[in-house]
Amino acid sequence: MGDPRVRDQVLTLGDDGRLVGIVSHPSGGERIARGATMLPGTMDPGLILLNAGVLHRVGPHRLHVALARRLAGAGTTGLRLDLGGIGDSVAAPDAANFRESAVADTRLAMTAMTEMFGIPRFVLFGICAGADNSIATALVDDRVAGIILVDPPTHSTRRSRLRYLYTRVAKRGRPQDVVRWGLKAAERGLQHAIAQLRRSDEPAETSGKREAPPLPVYRAQWTGLVERGVRILAIFSGIHGAGYNHPEQLFEWFPALRGRIEHAYFSDANHTFTELTVQAELVDTVTRWMAKNFG
Repeated sequence: MGDPRVRDQVLTLGDDGRLVGIVSHPSGGERIARGATMLPGTMDPGLILLNAGVLHRVGPHRLHVALARRLAGAGTTGLRLDLGGIGDSVAAPDAANFRESAVADTRLAMTAMTEMFGIPRFVLFGICAGADNSIATALVDDRVAGIILVDPPTHSTRRSRLRYLYTRVAKRGRPQDVVRWGLKAAERGLQHAIAQLRRSDEPAETSGKREAPPLPVYRAQWTGLVERGVRILAIFSGIHGAGYNHPEQLFEWFPALRGRIEHAYFSDANHTFTELTVQAELVDTVTRWMAKNFG
């Protein structure tokens, strides 16, 4: 049974109504939408949940629904938004690339939430591409008070590569199996290097593959947000191999931000938090972080 303190409402956003979302209201939130006096606590940030890739607004395995309703029960108004071209939303006719379009749509949604419900600032939640869009929006809009990033881009480090190698070797068991595996790995590495050299002579082609920003750029982005006062919760699943394989790997990239960014590592979770027990732990983690930082 749903939380009786929460009411869901369908919203169409923008002058042309091309963006569609579902807002989860805490008890009494509907009075704000009808233009009554703002309720105590409405200066707290609202939550906007961005699409995970091309999945529509319910999120992977209805994660966005569970999270929005849980936080609405705790007093946070949350919008599950479909960006233009995803779910029920229509892409803007003058949309540039996906990232610029996503940022523009997110900013439009923030403006609409302020006009309708009096919410002046926001926390953005995103998984994978949603995390990338959250960072990109926060970098250009001071209304973003916090970002919750699930599986943002990762970078391997010397330590993470050694940890990954150790894990792979440990799985091989007997010494002769380790040697055999090492020889095959070396052969694959040589073949990969040859293929890379061949490709370097070919014209570069655009790819839809998600790539992490260069580490110096990435570090400057996160540092700039923290210096501006944006609260960050970074959450990583166990899918990244050498890209992320230790609870503290974030600070192998950003040592100066230790103690200034909160983080969590779900080593047994897949990218979309399929297991309901792990999904529940994720929702608990986000709920505690919101209460600590914005409660």
